[in-house]
Amino acid sequence: MSFASLVSLPQRNSWKVSGELREVLYWPCTSGRPLAVLLLIPGNPGPIDLYINFCNELHAQFPRDLDIIGTSHLGHSLFSDNRGQQHRSTKTYGLEDQVRNMLEMFDQIDQTYTHRPRMLLCGHSVGSYLAQRVFAERTDRVDRVFSLFPAIDRIADTPRGKQFRFLFWPGVRQLVSATIDVVRWILPTQAIFRFAMMSKSLGESDMQVVVDKMLHGVCINNILKMAVDEMKVIVQVDEELYRREGAKFVMYYGTDDMWVPKDRYATMCEINTKGIVRLCSDGISHAFVTTHSAEMARIMAEMLTHDKLAAEIEKGLEPPAAS
Repeated sequence: MSFASLVSLPQRNSWKVSGELREVLYWPCTSGRPLAVLLLIPGNPGPIDLYINFCNELHAQFPRDLDIIGTSHLGHSLFSDNRGQQHRSTKTYGLEDQVRNMLEMFDQIDQTYTHRPRMLLCGHSVGSYLAQRVFAERTDRVDRVFSLFPAIDRIADTPRGKQFRFLFWPGVRQLVSATIDVVRWILPTQAIFRFAMMSKSLGESDMQVVVDKMLHGVCINNILKMAVDEMKVIVQVDEELYRREGAKFVMYYGTDDMWVPKDRYATMCEINTKGIVRLCSDGISHAFVTTHSAEMARIMAEMLTHDKLAAEIEKGLEPPAAS
C-alpha cells in the first residue's frame, strides 16, 4: 500500500491564475498520466465544495484515466491558501471577469499536461455559459462540453429570474452584503447555522459549507454582482456557435426547471442538431448537487461512456500526438 492510496480525495489547492487566487479541488487519476482532463465549472453561487459528492461518484467511474479539476468562482467563498491562511477577496468580480479568468485557468491547465490529453469542460447552470465562452475561444483544444441544466438563454425571463428580480435593483446588492456582515458580527456562527437549518433548504453538510464559506458580505456581494451581470448579458442563445460546433456539446435539461424552462430544451433541439440534447427522465432538480449528486454522476458517467471520445478513454487508448 502506497502513501498516495491513503490520501483522501479531493486534494485541496489554491492556484494563482493571472494574479487572482483560485480555490481548486483536484481528483487525480491513478495512472499518473490521464487520457482526459475534465474542468468542472459550477453554477452561481459557486463554492466548489458543494460538488464534492458529485465529483467523487464520477471519478470513481473512471479512476485510472480521468483527472477532474473543480474551481470556485472568484470571490464566491472563503478558503485556505496553500499556507493554511484564510483567503478573503476584497475585489468585486463581474461576469466578464469570471469568464476571462476561467479561460486563463483552462490555458494554464492545458499547458501543464505536456502529453496533450483530451480536454473536457463540464458546466452546471450558468457554469455552462462560462464553459460555452471558454469553448468558443479554444475550439481546437476542447474535445467535449457537458452542459448540465444550462442557463445560457434569457435568464432574466425565467420564473426564478423574475422571482429574484428585486435583488438586482440598484443598491440592493450592497445592502444585503452589509446586512450579512452585521449579522455575522452580532451572532456566533453556530447560531447562524441553526437559523439557516430552519429553512430546510439544504442538508447539514451543505449548509455548513454555505454558512462557513459563502455567507459573508464580500462573497454575497460577488454572487449578486455576477447574477446581475447574468441577467443583462445572457439574453439570447449563441445560435451560430451551436449550429457550427454543436457536435462537441452534450446538453442535459430538466423537466421542471425554474431557471431553465422546458421551452429552452425545445429551442436547443432545433438549433443544435449535431450534438446530444437530452431531457431528464429521472426527476433530477436544477440544484442536483444538493439533492441528486449520485444520480447525476451516474448519468454523467453514462454520457461519457456512450460518447465516442470516452469510449477511447475506457479502452485505454492513447490520445493522438500533438501536431
